[in-house]
Amino acid sequence: MQRILNVFVKYRNSILYLFLLGFSLVFLKANSSFHQLKLKKISLFFSSSIYSFSFSINRYFNLEKENQRLLKENEELKSIQIKSNTPFLYTDGYNNKTNFPFEVQKVNIIKNSFQSQYNYIIIDKGAASGIKREMGVISADGIIGLVQAVTDNYASVISILNQDMKINVRFKNRTTFGSLLWKGVAPKKFSIEDVVSTSSIKIGDTIVTGGMSSYFPYGIPLGVVTNLKNNIQNGYYKIDAELFENPAELYKAYVIENSDFKEINSLKQNVKQ
Repeated sequence: MQRILNVFVKYRNSILYLFLLGFSLVFLKANSSFHQLKLKKISLFFSSSIYSFSFSINRYFNLEKENQRLLKENEELKSIQIKSNTPFLYTDGYNNKTNFPFEVQKVNIIKNSFQSQYNYIIIDKGAASGIKREMGVISADGIIGLVQAVTDNYASVISILNQDMKINVRFKNRTTFGSLLWKGVAPKKFSIEDVVSTSSIKIGDTIVTGGMSSYFPYGIPLGVVTNLKNNIQNGYYKIDAELFENPAELYKAYVIENSDFKEINSLKQNVKQ
């Protein structure tokens, strides 16, 4: 009790001031419509500011959760997009793992070399996120490469801009296959090999992934044929192609995992033996 009295005595001037201020405000509110309006405006200003601040705080703390939700949604949409490009391979629906065994995971490109003959890419996810060697890496409009090495949090990717990299491709709406490879010129300029000269290929044909490897599904659009010459000596076409997008300008990617990869690879190993 004595402590309360001591506090009251010590801060008596401040307490008296607050009491008189409160009394004055009540008196003004009761006797003046003008002051009532002013008080309402002041009250509205402070309450709205407090609500706005509170909303900003909540939004800030919920931002990470929202970002994760959007990333997951993007991955699901990309998976659906890939599936939609494979109509005749998976005729009885896309929800079954047997029909479409690829899982999609979004990543960021933190290093993208393109000035040498054997370029590579580094992405910001590794073994801790389920990334493994020989997983395919694609973009929104094409192929980026194959995972080569993995650490806990990062992975290196053999870029499509690498002369050791060959991609199995098919000419859309045709039954002809070939091998897409980069000859070290411009990032969008590629060549297609292993196409016999009896094939009905023409300039302007769209090139898509061939689906003959376990790395990439069939039907991902890659580019178009820009030049076509018949090499009479060896019986094969000399084909130039241009990609839809520039691999040197990418900063977002998707790692795709074929859940049937081990099973398919074991069969290949048995055949080699």
